[in-house]
Amino acid sequence: MKSISDKNKIVTTFRVVYFILASLLLVLSYLYKSHFLVGCLICLVLFGFIQIRLIFMSRKEEAYQKKKCKSIGFLLLIPALGMIGNGIGLIFLAHPEIPIHLSYGTIGILAVMTVGLSAHIFVFRKDSSLAARFLRFTDCAALSSPVSLIVLLALLPSSGEDTAVIGCMSAVLLGVMAFLIAVNLIVISFCDYKNTRESIKTISNLMHSKKLTISRAMLVKDSFLVAGKFLISLASLSFFMFANGLYSVGVGVGRYIAIRMHTHNREDQMKSYRMVGVVILLSSVCYVLYSIRLFFGGKTVSYPMVIALVIALYTFIEFGINVREVIRLRKSRALEAKALRMLSFSSTLLCFVLTQTAIMSFAHEGDTNFFNALSGVVFGGGAALIGLYMIITVKRQINEM
Repeated sequence: MKSISDKNKIVTTFRVVYFILASLLLVLSYLYKSHFLVGCLICLVLFGFIQIRLIFMSRKEEAYQKKKCKSIGFLLLIPALGMIGNGIGLIFLAHPEIPIHLSYGTIGILAVMTVGLSAHIFVFRKDSSLAARFLRFTDCAALSSPVSLIVLLALLPSSGEDTAVIGCMSAVLLGVMAFLIAVNLIVISFCDYKNTRESIKTISNLMHSKKLTISRAMLVKDSFLVAGKFLISLASLSFFMFANGLYSVGVGVGRYIAIRMHTHNREDQMKSYRMVGVVILLSSVCYVLYSIRLFFGGKTVSYPMVIALVIALYTFIEFGINVREVIRLRKSRALEAKALRMLSFSSTLLCFVLTQTAIMSFAHEGDTNFFNALSGVVFGGGAALIGLYMIITVKRQINEM
């Protein structure tokens, strides 16, 4: 089997062609005055420099590779986040019109680069060195740039209203793929270069042994979420966002009570568990009462698209964190874990209301108060039932003692 060093001619040819094409595309993007093309190509060049670094490292001994590969995942985060930001920019910055013949010519160049990257992965598929493993991952991440450009340029001749949205979605999704590859390399480096499955298992075991520390970190997360919601409510002058912030305050108080349960005896733990249920119930009932007022003339603010997208992204992140917390604690039978699980579940339900309200404020023409009120009552009522269930179940246990 050939090593990377035995394939120097292939590597050199690929690098030369890669950077010649990238330079040509940078010139074209300057002529087009396209921020998206410039951004994607800058990311592509950054990917290229990381690939060169890995090729240089592959010629060294294994100990050197292990030492230097630790930084690769962090370096990959830069172009990956750049791709995500570049895609989002398509929504807010107009993309210039490009002549069809130039658009197709650019697609042809990008297609050659895509095939070249794919061939690069294929050539080194059997190389087992550490640098080669990381190089294959980096090549996969680098594909996000030319593929995003091909999608956008292929859509431009149609000049449809959804061109920017579809281009944004493709760039963001491919950027997220590159981001996940970067995170994967960071995890692998942290776990002494095991494969992905073994690395995830190692991280999972570590998290299981540090449950209390993670729970405290979640409390810090709640503080940031509350601050974020209050800032958005001030920026948009929205009492609805303020109400969501107050609910997050209730969740934070409940989490603080739950975290302290591990130092208590069984009887005190049950009382704390009931208190968490009371906090969830009262917070949810207040939220339902606020939502009911929307049926009788109350109104939610119509958010500008920028703020609405920020709220939707913000809520999506909170939703993901809450779901992860529920999954992490699903097997634990401790009252502390059950309380934290119920808090995350109730908070997740309210995420649906906030996301719907934000998106409908700019995506739906007409009055959306009825739909916002209905979702607030339904999901807020569901969260209230969670709190009521906690109070009833722990009361039975206390009576049986």
